Amino acid sequence: MSSSEEPTADEAKDLFEKLEQKFPSKTLGAERWYLVAIAALTGGGQPEFAGNLYAYLVERPHYATSEARQALVRRLREALVKSVSIIGVCRPLEAIFNIDAVQKPEDKDYSFSRENWQSGPENHARGVAWLDKIYKHNRTGTINSLAAHKDFAWISANITYGLYLSDRQILDDIDTEMVVLSGIMIQNLKRETGWHLRGTRRVGVSHEDVEVVQQCIEMVAAFARVRLNKIPRVADIEHEV
Repeated sequence: MSSSEEPTADEAKDLFEKLEQKFPSKTLGAERWYLVAIAALTGGGQPEFAGNLYAYLVERPHYATSEARQALVRRLREALVKSVSIIGVCRPLEAIFNIDAVQKPEDKDYSFSRENWQSGPENHARGVAWLDKIYKHNRTGTINSLAAHKDFAWISANITYGLYLSDRQILDDIDTEMVVLSGIMIQNLKRETGWHLRGTRRVGVSHEDVEVVQQCIEMVAAFARVRLNKIPRVADIEHEV
């Protein structure tokens, strides 16, 4: 198939099978590979395959009950909500529409994770705490770079991290970095990919596992016909961890 042709549902199923086998589930757990898949598919311009991913997952015995399928969709939805902060709203919205279209009525989950969210000092403090955990001493350089661009500094602390990424009601620290790293790397962004390779190491993922996660993202990129030619590898940033 030429690179100009659109990927197919059969190719998507093959991708999911290979990702599930490739992902370091023995160390990171079996409930994270699909976070990489949905974030990278959505960020890579293939949000329509989010429905295929959901359909693939619910065939597993682990999701035999409606309660289990609702828990699954909460995790997928939260991955997409967090993805809004790094890739914009339209592709995640398209992805959730495609998931909703293949859900059974009894599997719909009507919970609302951010119903009581408020801006203000507590939200800012949460955002800064998560920024500090990911960036540590490197955050000073970023702050200095944004000194003449205070809108972006405010967005980073209060919205990207305060509203989206520091909310860990559904996805934990490692889950969140799986989503963020995948959503950024699939955009072929050198600087930010390096930051989140480093951040993924800092939340406790091993050097070896981060390398395998990157290989999984590259598999999604090949499926999505996205070229990744600018991004570093974990070995390139290991000295900064």
